[in-house]
Amino acid sequence: MKYKKYEYDSYRIFTIQTDQFKNVHMEVVFQGTAKESKLTEYSFLSEIISFSSLKYPTRRDFVIRLEELYNAYFYGVTSKVGNSLLNNFIFDFLDPNYVSESNYLEECISFVFDTILNPNCNQNGFDYKSFQIIKSRLKSDIESIKENPVNYSLRRSLQEMYPDSISSKSILGNIEELESITPESLMETYQNLFEKNYCDIYIIGNLDMDQIAKLILKHFKNPVIKMHEQETFVKNKKIKTVRKIVEDGKFVQSNLVLGYQMQGFTTNEYNAVLTVFSEIFCGASLNSKLYQYLRNDNSLCYRVQTIYQKFDGTMLVTVGLESKNKALAIKLIEKAKSEMEKGKFSDSELQCAKDQLLLALTMSFDNQNSIINNYLFHNLVGTPLLEERKSMIQSVTKEEVMKMARKLNLGIIYELKEVSHEGN
Repeated sequence: MKYKKYEYDSYRIFTIQTDQFKNVHMEVVFQGTAKESKLTEYSFLSEIISFSSLKYPTRRDFVIRLEELYNAYFYGVTSKVGNSLLNNFIFDFLDPNYVSESNYLEECISFVFDTILNPNCNQNGFDYKSFQIIKSRLKSDIESIKENPVNYSLRRSLQEMYPDSISSKSILGNIEELESITPESLMETYQNLFEKNYCDIYIIGNLDMDQIAKLILKHFKNPVIKMHEQETFVKNKKIKTVRKIVEDGKFVQSNLVLGYQMQGFTTNEYNAVLTVFSEIFCGASLNSKLYQYLRNDNSLCYRVQTIYQKFDGTMLVTVGLESKNKALAIKLIEKAKSEMEKGKFSDSELQCAKDQLLLALTMSFDNQNSIINNYLFHNLVGTPLLEERKSMIQSVTKEEVMKMARKLNLGIIYELKEVSHEGN
C-alpha cells in the first residue's frame, strides 16, 4: 500500500493506493467539537444529506443514479468520539479499471460532492417531505433504545457517571431535541458543517491518486479555512464514591454494568497495554477471566463483555444475568480485576492474548473500512498505524499490564432489573 497526503487551505486528502480490492472506498469526514444541543441535529443532517439531493430530489431518483454508477453506495454516519463530533459521508464504488466508460471516475467524484454541496433544500430550509421521512426514522431509532437492554444500560450508566459531561450524551439525543429541529434550523447546522468543522477526505483503491486529488479539487470548493484547536479526550472528574443505581426494567433478565474510570493513562497504555489487558480480562477467547469465572465456573450468564469509551476515559463491563446473582457477579468481576493488578496470569496467557490481537490486526488489513479508520484516528489523535501498533502490542510486558490495571477505578454499579414474576 502506498500512502500519500495532499494538503490544501480548507481540507486535506489522504490516499491509500492498493490493488488489493476491486472497489474504491471514500470518506469525506467533517470534524467539529461535540456540543450537547447539536448532536441530534448533526445526526439528522447526515441522514438527510445522504437521502436525496437537489439534482436527485426524490429517494427514487437518488437510488437510480447510484445504480447507474454500477450500484455505488452512499451513506452518512455521525459519531461522537470523546469531545469530537464526526460526520462521515461514505461512498463505495466500483474500481474504474473494470468499467468501460472513460468518464466514470469523474462522475463518481462529481456525485459525491454535488450531493454534499447541493442538498435537497432551498434558501428557507430543507425539503419538507424528506425532512419528515428522516424525522420519523430518527424518532423510531430513539424510541428503540429502550427496547435493547444492553444499549439502554450502557447509556444510563454513562449518564449517571457523568451527568454534566459530554461523555453522557447520546449521538441520537432524545425526542424533545428531535422535535425542536426544523427544516430552517437544520439549514443553519448545514452551514456550520463547513464554517466550523475541519474536513479530511480519505480514499483507498487502485487509482492514480494525483488524478483523484485534481478531481476533488475541481468539484469540492470549500473556501472556509479553520485554525482553531480541538481536543478529543474528555477530562472527566474523578468519582470518589461508587454510585449504585437500580432501575426497574421490563425484560426477563437483568443487565448489570460496572463502570470503571481510567485515571492517568499514558499514551502507550491507551494504544497497546489496554488491548492486551482487555484480551486477558474479557476478550473474545473462551479462556478470558470473566468468561471463566462468570460462565464456565458459576453458570451466571451467557453474555459478558467489556466496552471501552477510550476518549471518555471509561471501561464498561456488561453482563446479562438473573438479579439474584448480581452480588456474586460483582464479586467475581472485582476478583478478576484484582488478579490482573497482582499479575495472577501466566506468561502463556499474556502471549496468547498478544497472538489473538496480532491476528486481528493482520486481518484488518483485508478490510478497507478498518484501514481508513486507522489512518483517520492516526490523524485525529495520533493512534499508531497498524504495523507500529503490532510492534507495540508485542512489546507489552506483564508489569505494564499490572500497572495499568491499578489505574482502573470503579465508579458505578448499575442494574437494569428484570421484571418481577409471580412466585419469585
